[in-house]
Amino acid sequence: MKGSKKILDFTFAKYRELCDNIVESEYTPLSVEKYLTLKDKPEHFIIMRHDVDSEPEYALKMARLENELGITSSYYFRYLDGLFRIDIIKAIAKLGHEIGYHYEVLNKAEGDYNQAIDIFKNELNEFRQFYDVKTIAQHGSPLRGSLAAISISGMYAIVKSLLRDKDVFTPWSSRDLWKKYNFKDFGIIGEAYLSIDFNEILYLSDTGRSWNSTRYKLKDLVDISNGLHDQIKVKHTDDIIKMIKKRDISAICILVHANQWKDNFREWLKWLMLQYIRNAGKLALKGYWKIKKQN
Repeated sequence: MKGSKKILDFTFAKYRELCDNIVESEYTPLSVEKYLTLKDKPEHFIIMRHDVDSEPEYALKMARLENELGITSSYYFRYLDGLFRIDIIKAIAKLGHEIGYHYEVLNKAEGDYNQAIDIFKNELNEFRQFYDVKTIAQHGSPLRGSLAAISISGMYAIVKSLLRDKDVFTPWSSRDLWKKYNFKDFGIIGEAYLSIDFNEILYLSDTGRSWNSTRYKLKDLVDISNGLHDQIKVKHTDDIIKMIKKRDISAICILVHANQWKDNFREWLKWLMLQYIRNAGKLALKGYWKIKKQN
């Protein structure tokens, strides 16, 4: 509406605006499982996916909003203390959303494939004690062990390890596990990075607050060969809203990390500053990997 107050990007209010526009559009929102099992897909659809990397309380709030608007999404949870919150997972499932397994088993196994597949089976069984998981999505952290750049103290720990000449980066991606094994042997029908044809579906991820730009993405990448993503530039959430209104793209996959979307200005500003530092670190890491390959 002309003259209406502009909503800050990456706020919960902006996500509500995005969802409102999806509901009012000709696009049908689909979970990953629904997309993979639906024989006759709608002419226009949006695959809605969430990776719960931290602060699962934000995921529950987002799930409630989507349920209120009639949207069904996929929520991928990591199997870690503080994140594998059975109460929150059950609450989100009760709202009608799909629960998926956000696996990082090659990281946990330090690259040992045999150990990694055992971890995968055990953790998947833990999920299936209360939810029949059908789809999975790798967690793409480039950091070893418990290291995580989601706070100033976390980034300090990374720098401290680097100064001690410790190897803090992982040279593998957990989805490489499926070059040796087959996830279908475990009753899994699809992997969110591997089972969707992103040459046909526009992939948009809020990683690094950069949407479809790969500048700040390290492992949150998909296989694309047709140049579709190079032709379409999406910097802000408003760009996605405009795209939905125009219906130029028939199929879209949106990956949203709920903890990126804050509901008060103080938290929003704090996360923005932290994200600038994180993104600078990612660029430095890309440079480090490039030099290492050359040597």
